[in-house]
Amino acid sequence: MCIMEKDTSLTGGYLGRGFTVYSELLHSPFTWIDSGIYRQSPVEPIALDEALATAMKEPNAKPIIHLWIYDKAFWLGRRDAKLPHLEQALKAYSYEGYSALLRSSGGACVPLDSGVLNMAILFPQCNLAIDDFYKLAADILSVGLADYGKIELGEVVDSYCVGDYDFALSGKKIGGMAQRRTRYGSILQLCINIEGSGIERGALMEDFYHQAGLYEMEVAQRPVPAVRKETIGSISEHMGRAISVDEVKEQLYSAISNKWTAPKGELPLTEADKEVAIQHLTGRLGLFSYTAAEIQQSDWRLQK
Repeated sequence: MCIMEKDTSLTGGYLGRGFTVYSELLHSPFTWIDSGIYRQSPVEPIALDEALATAMKEPNAKPIIHLWIYDKAFWLGRRDAKLPHLEQALKAYSYEGYSALLRSSGGACVPLDSGVLNMAILFPQCNLAIDDFYKLAADILSVGLADYGKIELGEVVDSYCVGDYDFALSGKKIGGMAQRRTRYGSILQLCINIEGSGIERGALMEDFYHQAGLYEMEVAQRPVPAVRKETIGSISEHMGRAISVDEVKEQLYSAISNKWTAPKGELPLTEADKEVAIQHLTGRLGLFSYTAAEIQQSDWRLQK
């Protein structure tokens, strides 16, 4: 069991430092869980990840790959909470149907919609080397998305939620990774832009940061860098044809299950497990979670 709980942001390279540990990860069997699409409380799917990580304390716990979609929300990082007009920006975008979540893993804001696939990789070990965990994810992506082109790993300058663990096709960012350690296990969360326009998502984030007051701040004081819409892509844009989330899920599963053991399973959680995780995230860790309808209420104020 881990003694400490911490959030780990995107730092360091993606080459594994310990061959023995990485080799063990590479040959681990996974349980493949797809919990579907969410449109209510945006904390719900990450609470499931949290509850799954807590369940890693059980004897003989196995690694899990959990897939989910949230339609639609701003998935904010802690740095975004420092923006001077964040409340006003969230209020404005709530009328376009955007919910808001302050998440527990590292990074900055990511826009979620029905064309973005979220994938969490969970392990019972909580002392994994950061680089080993990221390299495993890089291998999973390279294998799982091989039919769509060569995945490029590394920072995509001027993209949203920019970091060393961005991944791209033809230089356009299609996703990123953020890592979190809990008391009983490790979670690596990935977002993959599949359907729709990456440039439109980039333009959305350009405008969001304008409304949130990023560009009113002195450059040295900005909590996140500026975004250029041209840096963002999607698998559909890269392929020049409509690619569905379901198609990519099937491709990921087929490719991953051919290289790793990955039987499909159901969520091994109760409603009580989920509620405990929600209370932990919103209470102890101080995360906020609002639906668009909640933000639209006249007395709504952003939790500080």
